[in-house]
Amino acid sequence: MDKRHHLIVALLIITISFHLLPACTTGLAGAGAAKHGHVLLWKNRDTGFTDNELAFFRKDKFRFIGLINKNDTTQVWAGINNYGFAIINAESRDMAVPGEPTEYDDEGYLMKMALQRCQTIEDFEKMLRESNGAGRRVTSNFGVIDAAGGAAFFETGNHEYIRCNIPDSEKHNFLIRANFAYNARSSEGYGHVRHDRALTLFNQAVEKNILDHHYVISTVSEDIDLPDSLLDFANPVVRKTRDTINRYRTVAAVVFDAFPSDDRKNLTTFWCALGEPVCSVSVPLWVSSGRIPEALNGSDGAALNVLFQTIKTRVYDDEDHINLDKYYYVRKILDRGQKKIFKCTDRKLKRWRKNSPSPDEIARFQEKMVSIAVSTARRTLRDLHD
Repeated sequence: MDKRHHLIVALLIITISFHLLPACTTGLAGAGAAKHGHVLLWKNRDTGFTDNELAFFRKDKFRFIGLINKNDTTQVWAGINNYGFAIINAESRDMAVPGEPTEYDDEGYLMKMALQRCQTIEDFEKMLRESNGAGRRVTSNFGVIDAAGGAAFFETGNHEYIRCNIPDSEKHNFLIRANFAYNARSSEGYGHVRHDRALTLFNQAVEKNILDHHYVISTVSEDIDLPDSLLDFANPVVRKTRDTINRYRTVAAVVFDAFPSDDRKNLTTFWCALGEPVCSVSVPLWVSSGRIPEALNGSDGAALNVLFQTIKTRVYDDEDHINLDKYYYVRKILDRGQKKIFKCTDRKLKRWRKNSPSPDEIARFQEKMVSIAVSTARRTLRDLHD
């Protein structure tokens, strides 16, 4: 094999490896940016682990809900605990310091540890500070919020971290992160197209005063817009979803919606879509319920996740090209279910803020919202079959 062939093979390996890396898109907004003074934390999870589910954990005085890979409770990929502390991440390999032996891939273990140890952002920073010396196997952007209304990203490497607080400006009181750090130590970052698109969408929402969980779930997490330079105008019926916010490798989306108040931390809502956002709907959960609906975590995995995965197979023409005609048809059906869930939840939360609900009442409501999601998914599949 000559040098030219070696170069071609090397480039192919680099390209394939790049697209197989975890590639999450994330953001957070403070009370100055989000509608009604709420604090928001969002993550689109991109990975090869398609079978996602939710789990309820108990550790000493801590209770928390975590997004996990099927049957793997050793790691958590987004979660919130009973103190109103929530955490997400986006891998950022450019936090590897040149010349140092860098280790990766313990982000899921670290986030689980944080959920069973931290009540506040300061607790999380202390955890990072105390582990700087011994080191961590992580290079990641960690987004965190707490019940006091705190919100920050921590650009984190093996032996250091940089805390990035949300700006004080009401117009820019939010942060976006993809798979690169603003304080990068190397050039290994990626995901700039997704980052820039999410930044644009958040900016537009702030200008119009419509930035809330509805918007992040239904507009940002589902977005498949691309710059003109990446569009295939010769084939307008399909869209390649390698560089979109909603990617062909997006397996779940989470949004934490919190009202900054210590006495309302039990009402921080964990919205989760188990599946690619364009092919699914989000359901609300609360740690204070003390449990997870079975459709989100059964003995054979999450039944709702399976339904949404099946919808995806009907919408994509191949691995990474979504059929826009099928997508628009499916979204009309899914959106009806999503709007119903939003409406019911908004009404219920308004009542709960006046009169605190019991764990059983919250659990029953969770089940009801999940049942709407299941019915919506089944209706979508029936309509596609017909």
